Amino acid sequence: MLRYFPSDFLNERTHEDTYGARFGFHHAFTPGSDLIGCFTYQNGDFKVHDRELFTFGRVILGQEDQEDSYSGELQYLFRSERLNLVGGAGYFRIDGNLDTFFFIPGLPPFPPSTKERDINHTNLYLYSYLNFLKNLTITVGAGGDFFQGGIVDRNQFNPKFGVTWNPFASTTLRGAIFRTFNRTLINSQTIEPTQVAGFNQFFDDLEATDAWNYGVAIDQKFLNKLFGGAEFSARDLEVPFIDTSVTTGKSKISEADYKVWMIRAYLLWTPHPWFALTAEYEYEKLDWEDNPVLGIVNARTQRLPLAVSFFHPSGLSAFVKATYVNQRGDFQPAHFTPGVFFKGEDQFWVADAAISYRLPKRFGFLTVGARNLFDRSFRYQDTDFKNPLFQPKRTIYGKVTLSF
Repeated sequence: MLRYFPSDFLNERTHEDTYGARFGFHHAFTPGSDLIGCFTYQNGDFKVHDRELFTFGRVILGQEDQEDSYSGELQYLFRSERLNLVGGAGYFRIDGNLDTFFFIPGLPPFPPSTKERDINHTNLYLYSYLNFLKNLTITVGAGGDFFQGGIVDRNQFNPKFGVTWNPFASTTLRGAIFRTFNRTLINSQTIEPTQVAGFNQFFDDLEATDAWNYGVAIDQKFLNKLFGGAEFSARDLEVPFIDTSVTTGKSKISEADYKVWMIRAYLLWTPHPWFALTAEYEYEKLDWEDNPVLGIVNARTQRLPLAVSFFHPSGLSAFVKATYVNQRGDFQPAHFTPGVFFKGEDQFWVADAAISYRLPKRFGFLTVGARNLFDRSFRYQDTDFKNPLFQPKRTIYGKVTLSF
């Protein structure tokens, strides 16, 4: 994960060891009536060690998390000419121990603190898709989450509403408003519908985040091979966190109000069966002043990815993408007094490229690529911590994907 200040480099070593099993079934009662189920077990051993420099010297921090996770989900689907229904329920359980420790080289180690994790999460949901009017689909639904054993215990009702309208054959208008609760997912997978009218429901939010989501969009087919569209979305989040007093050392559960706005526009053109051209524009605005997360107080980020892709019938493919980035905001350096932050801004271009070959009989792909192809230096704060977009240095990688 990139941080705006180069000195905030995380010297972190992560070890993950997981194994699990998954079982699913699908039974069709009639052509318009189906029942599906999914059951998952996972055992995980996660270790994180981090060396950080404080004013009084270097400190080694660490966490070790051992857990057993179970989940079971059932879903019923009903389809008819004017009405489709998706209803289901799920149960998720995590049992484990979280050990946290730190020590200063040259001094006796401090005893680790151990916290038992016993999380139980049950959810229910029903989505109805109404097609009573021509070219208009209305989504009306609701869900309920019952969460215990985490940072907070919470029961939450989540209404869902969305509209998809095709006023013309080449035009689609979409809008949605819905509420979500950050799910306890095993392997980040669920069979519950993950979108409402094309707007994503589930994000990598912090535990027990309560979010209201809003969005409007238009998708347009201009020509037979030229497509475009624009989308605006906003999220209001209430995020629980442990607030520890600097003076007394006592902790309490508090809630921070976060706001996220996103504007996205895109243009896709396939002038030839072998080539595809893509242009996008993204504007992201974050206000996290209540409780800055990993250095972000607020940030305004503009990204303009331009890409050319090549696909040959022989199985050879390649792409080149250049992205312009302009980011400014208020950032908080690590280990500074809370409330101390600095303004920052940078703009730059970064390029990525890759070449792939599809194995015969669709057995998989061989890929060689480069991130930050021209080894560009820049200042940038990642806003999606689990999915970094850019590499600070040129990175060459190879990948083998097999499908049997």
